[in-house]
Amino acid sequence: MLSAEKIQSNWDRYIEVIKTNISKERTDILIPFFEKYQERFMMMPASSKNWHHSAFAGGYVDHVLRVYDCANELYKTWSKMGGDVSTYSVEEMHFVALFHDLGKMGQQEGEYYQPNDSQWHVDKLGQVYKFNTDIPAMKVPERSLFLLQEIGCKVTQNEYIGIKIHDGLYDESNKFYFMSGQKETKLRSHLPILMHQADHMAAQIEFEIWNNATDAVPKTSKPSNASKGDKTLRAAKKINTDNNPNLSKATIDVIDSFFKD
Repeated sequence: MLSAEKIQSNWDRYIEVIKTNISKERTDILIPFFEKYQERFMMMPASSKNWHHSAFAGGYVDHVLRVYDCANELYKTWSKMGGDVSTYSVEEMHFVALFHDLGKMGQQEGEYYQPNDSQWHVDKLGQVYKFNTDIPAMKVPERSLFLLQEIGCKVTQNEYIGIKIHDGLYDESNKFYFMSGQKETKLRSHLPILMHQADHMAAQIEFEIWNNATDAVPKTSKPSNASKGDKTLRAAKKINTDNNPNLSKATIDVIDSFFKD
């Protein structure tokens, strides 16, 4: 969870980073858009499940800023190790980092994430938010690009590809870009790879922050959310011929028959 002060300072920094790193031609379009939906952007989560990453109020901006910071550090590494950073501009890298997840806002007339009204899903699955099914289903990268064109913000080819495939091979449809069978169809720039690394790195760090905070809470010896399946498996492991004389060979044969063709 983030404090109100942290949410506000993240937002102030986010707007300043956009103004500082993106051309005036585009900030003249982007800043009014973000100001129009300021409260919504400030309070958006970055994911739906608490164990995924930043599934809390203010999580979206916090995540995007971390991706931006990770991208800057990885840019230095790629350059230092001989990567060809001349194939894209620093502004293009910053643009992809800052708007790769824009689609998580949903649409202008409908939010993507909604507080989950099912306490069972919150307690058992960690699904703090649910998806708004009243808006058309779209992948986040594609909705990001849709929103950018909807407000009239131009993107370069590098930015388009960087946003579209930033999820890497977690999205099966990205195999076309990442698993080319010939030189001519390979990526012309490592920007999408750098951005996937930055996004994955940020998400993993956010998970670890959450997990470490969770581990700090004392746990009971018996998990409160143990399913009936878990209990059954634990009970089954205790049953064998050593501690249960009544478990005859015939009974074992019957049990084994369930697992044969």
